[in-house]
Amino acid sequence: MEVYLDGGFDEWQSWQSRKNFECEYVIGLIEIPGSKRWLLAGVYDSLKVRESNGAKENRDYVYNYRRVPEFAELEGRLILDYTKPRANYLYLATCLKSMVVSSLLEKPMTVGIFPGFKEVDISHRELKIIVKQGLESWQTALSSIAGVYLISDRTDGEHQLYVGSATGTGGLWDRWVTYSKNGHGENTRIRDLHKKRGENFAENFRFSILEIADKHTGKDEMMLKEIHWKRRLLTRDSGLNGN
Repeated sequence: MEVYLDGGFDEWQSWQSRKNFECEYVIGLIEIPGSKRWLLAGVYDSLKVRESNGAKENRDYVYNYRRVPEFAELEGRLILDYTKPRANYLYLATCLKSMVVSSLLEKPMTVGIFPGFKEVDISHRELKIIVKQGLESWQTALSSIAGVYLISDRTDGEHQLYVGSATGTGGLWDRWVTYSKNGHGENTRIRDLHKKRGENFAENFRFSILEIADKHTGKDEMMLKEIHWKRRLLTRDSGLNGN
């Protein structure tokens, strides 16, 4: 879903470990997380395959195809109810009878509206989508407050936390825009992860909000709030805070 929202689904889908699309049409469906519902990504034809010569690990074939224009109005909007078996590649004839149209969204699916400060828990990829698309509800909310935020690194075997704070006229929005662009926000220990892991170092980062404050809150007061959370979460001793 994150790949789709980021605009990279067609390229991602084109890489296959086998010749999985030996048919006239392919219908791309994406599971909506936490549900048994599926979003229509597109209907594809003119399927042509070539060997990739190991350009990507476990991706031996790459398909060229086109989106069937007659389905363009349904892409990102049509949602189906369907309980999928373990197989990922299904013939329509075997599943059509148990597929039910659930809904048709007014507009193509995106990250969604701002859920409220306590409910914010987004990946770095989602943050980039929010900033890239300039989603109004998110920008309005995050620009209206100062606050203390948490970055959780969910990388296997390296779970670490970072606590930061944001003040100023742009509020939390301006600070998170910086993370969307470079992943590290110029923080020393997070930059070290960049050097260690390479380009995709922030792919397992998640962003949430610990405490909000009025934008007129002074820097000294915000720093005390930040220090409180650093102590509480031990992010200096075993996390990503260097000070």
